[in-house]
Amino acid sequence: MNSDNKYIATLESRIDHLETELTQLDLLLKKVGFPEGIATLKETAEELLQEAEIFNQFEESEA
Repeated sequence: MNSDNKYIATLESRIDHLETELTQLDLLLKKVGFPEGIATLKETAEELLQEAEIFNQFEESEA
């Protein structure tokens, strides 16, 4: 096996590992109440950041 083939095999192994991790994370998130797993977590995080930004803007205008 030449170095290119070894590198490709390493990358394929990493991809498999990452896919497994993402699948497990998605399942865990669904179990703890995020109906669509990672997708719902992302939406929730974005909403929280938007709310925090609005709150911070309000706080700054009150000062």
